[in-house]
Amino acid sequence: MNAIARIRRNWAHALAAACMLGLAACASVDSTPAPAIAATDSVAVLPLANLTETPDAGRAAQAIAANTLRKHGFANVAAMPAADNGATFDATTQPGIEQGLEWARAHHAKFVLSGAVEEWRYKVGVDGEPVVALSFELRELPSGRVVWSATGSRSGWSRSALGGTAQSLVGKLLAPLAAHG
Repeated sequence: MNAIARIRRNWAHALAAACMLGLAACASVDSTPAPAIAATDSVAVLPLANLTETPDAGRAAQAIAANTLRKHGFANVAAMPAADNGATFDATTQPGIEQGLEWARAHHAKFVLSGAVEEWRYKVGVDGEPVVALSFELRELPSGRVVWSATGSRSGWSRSALGGTAQSLVGKLLAPLAAHG
C-alpha cells in the first residue's frame, strides 16, 4: 500500500472516530412551531413536575428555564414558587396546571411555561455521564390553550456537570421562543 492510500485511510478513520465522539454527547429535540412572542409579553414559569428519583429536579429545571427565557430577551419572567412541603420526589404534590394558570393570571402573565422532568441523573457505570430529559408546554392566557410544546433529551461527557447538560438542553428546547421586537 502506498503512502497516499495510508494517509487517506488514516484520515477516514480519524473522521469516523470524531463523528462517533460527537454523537456521544448529543441531544434529541422535537418541538412544534413556536408562536411570535414580543419581548414585552410576560411569561410565568410554573414548577416542573419531577418524574425522576432526583430531589428538586423540577425546581432546578424551572430556575434554568426562567433564566434562559430572560437570556432570550424576555423582560418580564416570573417563576411560581414551588410547594415547599418536603416532598421533593412526588410530582403530585406540586401545584396542578389549573392552580398554576390561576397564579399566572393573578400575576398578569400573557404566557405560561409548564413541563416535566423525565430524567435528571448520572448514568451508572465507570464513566457516569449526565443525562437529562425534559418536556415543555407554552400556554396562552387567558384561554390556557397550548400554543407550543417541545421535548428533548441530552447526555453529556463523563466529566460534564449535570447542571451544564441541563442548561444546554433547556437552551436548545427554548431557543424557538426567542423574543421578537
